[in-house]
Amino acid sequence: MGDSTSVASEKQGQEPDGFLELFYDLIFVASIMVLSNEFTNDATWSTARNCGLMFAILWLLWFHTTVLMNVERRDDFGQRGLIFAQMLLILVATLAFVQRDSTTDLVGAVYLVAVLLVAYSHHRLVNQPDPIGSWARSRRNRLIAAGLVMLVGVMIPDGPDSVLFAAAILLLLIPTSLTSPEGRPVPTIDSHQLAERAALLTLVVMGESFVKSALEMSMGAISVSDVIALVVLFIILFGLLPAYFDDVPKAGIRPGALAAEAWLLAHLLLQLAIVVLTVGVSKFLLVGDSQVPTNVVVILMAAYMGIFLGLALISAFDQRVPRWSTFGVHFAAAVVALICGAMTLAFHSITPSRYLIALALVSVGDAFFSWKVRARKVVLNISE
Repeated sequence: MGDSTSVASEKQGQEPDGFLELFYDLIFVASIMVLSNEFTNDATWSTARNCGLMFAILWLLWFHTTVLMNVERRDDFGQRGLIFAQMLLILVATLAFVQRDSTTDLVGAVYLVAVLLVAYSHHRLVNQPDPIGSWARSRRNRLIAAGLVMLVGVMIPDGPDSVLFAAAILLLLIPTSLTSPEGRPVPTIDSHQLAERAALLTLVVMGESFVKSALEMSMGAISVSDVIALVVLFIILFGLLPAYFDDVPKAGIRPGALAAEAWLLAHLLLQLAIVVLTVGVSKFLLVGDSQVPTNVVVILMAAYMGIFLGLALISAFDQRVPRWSTFGVHFAAAVVALICGAMTLAFHSITPSRYLIALALVSVGDAFFSWKVRARKVVLNISE
């Protein structure tokens, strides 16, 4: 994932994502649905923290697998076996998490095996010529280190283990380039494939919003408030369509290992926030506007701020110039969502449904101003 070009990477950039990668994304549909249902049924701050953390650690498995397949796409029997095993472990870890009688150690143990599987996937590339071989060894060693820290956390009593789990997650989260020796070459990034993978998972997360909303509405009689909430959700997601899909894939990724991984990591905030938004809207579908608790306003506010801050961070690592124009539009949308949420919490005359409608207007406004900015901006033709 460096700054040089190669004929091989140019050819690779024109290849569509393989069915193995698309199949891998399907397990996240199930996991997201289970986690969002858990948060919907118990919309407390502790559940929000735990579900958000679970989403993040599962997403990091996707991150490391996606970066690996960006450098070396394999679809042999061994790679398929590793992917299928990882998918099974992701599902088991998710189901163990939502079981009331399950322990953190069980989730940690299952996740540990999944991390070691990803480490072994990198190990299969260590004999490749440099820079791929040295890059794979570095990432493999870091994944193993995270696994060892997690193993100790599983073995010690509850309480102190949370510190070790946090350290393991930090090892998985830090971009590889920050832990690489100065001057060591890294593989060339296939920005086309990386952008396509990120866009497809974003599409999966958005699609889950429609599925969850439809399931919630199918459980009872459809009221006027249900229709309003559903229409608003469609407007919000439709506003995200141009804000992301008309901009991010075309804006490219700034060259360099750190920029590429930071660009992809910014999608964690965006996609997690979309899931949280779905949970917030589903509360309207479950109880109706008159019974929506105050914490739903906070959920919606946090979701919207996360969505637009995520878009802003993504745009900070693209190739458009001037770079900070799109960043400014998305950041402003996050600020407006915060202000409107604070006003809703402060003034009882502003109902949660009015705040939801205001967020739909913010989404439309962000899409419009993003379009205006894109019309005036230039995409640099930087070789990757």
